Amino acid sequence: MKPLVLEPIPDYTIWGGDTISTFRNADKNYGTWWEVSAHPYCTNKIKGEEKTLQQYIDEDPEKMLGKGLDLHEMLRVAFLDAKDQLSIQVHPYDTYAQEHNHDYGKDESWYIIQAKPGAKLVAGTKTKDPDQIKKALEEQTIEDLLNYVEVKQGDYIDIPCGMLHALGSGIVALEVGTNSNTTYRFYDYHRKDSQGKERPLHLKESFDVADFSKKPTFVPAKKETRRIGDTTNYTVDEVFVKETPLKLETNGRYFLISNLGEETILYTDGNETRLGKWESAFIPAALSCVTINKNAHVLVSRTKGNKK
Repeated sequence: MKPLVLEPIPDYTIWGGDTISTFRNADKNYGTWWEVSAHPYCTNKIKGEEKTLQQYIDEDPEKMLGKGLDLHEMLRVAFLDAKDQLSIQVHPYDTYAQEHNHDYGKDESWYIIQAKPGAKLVAGTKTKDPDQIKKALEEQTIEDLLNYVEVKQGDYIDIPCGMLHALGSGIVALEVGTNSNTTYRFYDYHRKDSQGKERPLHLKESFDVADFSKKPTFVPAKKETRRIGDTTNYTVDEVFVKETPLKLETNGRYFLISNLGEETILYTDGNETRLGKWESAFIPAALSCVTINKNAHVLVSRTKGNKK
C-alpha cells in the first residue's frame, strides 16, 4: 500500500478561467478540476493505472478509509478557476439532499491560490430575514444584500451548508468539501448560456435549505504551519515543510494531501511517491504514516468521521 496520486478530471463551466487549464495543457478552459473524488458524478483514476479511487474503496473500505467510515465521510477536493463570477448558490444539509437528490449534504471551504487585486467572493447575506431576501429578488436588488469578502492569495474561508455563496471573478481556489455534488442555483446575474438562454434557478430548493443567519469563518493568509479549517465534518491544515521532513500519522484513518508548491516527495515504508505541483494524493488508512520531503507547501485534509 502506498499514497495514491490521482489524475484530475476537468469539468467545463461557462465561467472557467485559463490558469489551471494552461498549466495542464488542456484543450480548453475548464472552470472545475476534480482532484479527489469518489462520487457517482465522477471518480478519479489513480495516476499510471486504469483503476479508480472508487474501485479501491469498494474493494476494501476499511483498509482505504478506516474502520467505521464509508463514503459519507469521504472528502472531495477540486480546483475552481474563475474568469467570471459564479452563480450565487447554496448547498443542502444531509437529510434534505438524501430525500430530494439521493446525495449527501455539502459543507465546503476555499483556499485562495491566486486572486487579482480587489477580487471578491460572496459569503452569506447582510440580513437573516427571508422575506427581505425574497423582496430583493423580486425588485432585482439582491446584490445589495450579499456579503462580499475581498480575498488574496493564501486566504481561507469556510462555507457551511445553507449559506449563500459564490466565488468571484479573477480567483483560483482549492475547494475542500464533503462528498456531495448537489448545488442549488439561487441567482445568476441574468447570465445567458451559448444558446442565449438564462440558466435555470432552484429557488424553492434554495429557500428550503437556506439559513440566512449563517456567517462564514475567514482565516487571513499567513506563511506558517497551522490549522486553518475546523468544521463539523473535517479539518484542514496548511503545512510548510522547511529543512526538516515532516511525518504525518494516519491514526487508522485516511487523509488527503494537496500540493501547493513545487514537486515534493512522500516517503512510506522505504518507498518514494512523487507529488507534482497542484497534484493531490489519497493516503490510505492502512498506512501508518507518511513523511513529506523538505521545502514543501501542502494542505492536509482529514475527516472527523461524524455521522449526521
